[in-house]
Amino acid sequence: MMHLILGAAIISFSPVFVKLSAPYGITGDAAAFHRVFIGGVCLFLATLASREPRSKVWNMPRSGLGWSLACAGFFTLDLLTWHLSILYAGPGLATLFANFQVFLLAAWGIMFLREKPGLRFFAGIALAMGGLFAIVAPAWASAGANFQLGVIFGLLSGVFYAGFLLTLNRSLAVCGEGSQLACMTANSLMTAALLVPFVLLRGETLALSLGMPLLLMAGYGVTSQFIGWVLISRGLRDTRTSLAGLILLLQPVLAYVWDLTIFSRPAGLAELLGVAATLAGIGLGARRR
Repeated sequence: MMHLILGAAIISFSPVFVKLSAPYGITGDAAAFHRVFIGGVCLFLATLASREPRSKVWNMPRSGLGWSLACAGFFTLDLLTWHLSILYAGPGLATLFANFQVFLLAAWGIMFLREKPGLRFFAGIALAMGGLFAIVAPAWASAGANFQLGVIFGLLSGVFYAGFLLTLNRSLAVCGEGSQLACMTANSLMTAALLVPFVLLRGETLALSLGMPLLLMAGYGVTSQFIGWVLISRGLRDTRTSLAGLILLLQPVLAYVWDLTIFSRPAGLAELLGVAATLAGIGLGARRR
């Protein structure tokens, strides 16, 4: 469980890196690329050091590589929309909106896996949607088009995040026990390859200037894509699903705290109450019983 807590705490700084890098001309697309490329290289080096045969990318079955490619597609769209939401709505709210994936995963379970959620789940939906309304409604008209786009991109990110988690779980199941490093390495490097056209077609560069831009992107890739996800994947094996869902709520909670403290983001009482209600609703929805 401690691995999961540490992993969630570490990746909560992800939107902070994106926000801090923006003044240096690093766009959301470019930041996404550097995260998965640098993190993917670190993961690949870790597979070389591992003694587990299934942790090697070259030992992955063809079907596992196929699911990793599908996973990379969802992760690419998730990162692109989430990074835009970070820039438009702020690190805290963008991460909060993305975690609505909890309800999409539950809907998938209901429709395709014949799961039967209890009243707590539906109460969680109602509470989370009420909290979302409290956050968005007061600022929707006055905050301007950028905030509105940030909300839309954040919720879209939650859709793609749900697809990423479903396909990641499938790729891990196909590849078998001990394949976490291989699957994460394949996913990261495939995602980096898929992001390249998005960056270049927008007329942006993949080059990083020495100094702070390089340090920020190296920190982003090493902490979020490498250390954070390695800890989370290990923690998920040792923690029951319902508890894991609640622990992972640390990410949007801490991301919102960093937004308020590091970037001095103003927040009214309605927004704070809305955030609390949304997190409580997501917490209810994450529990199976």
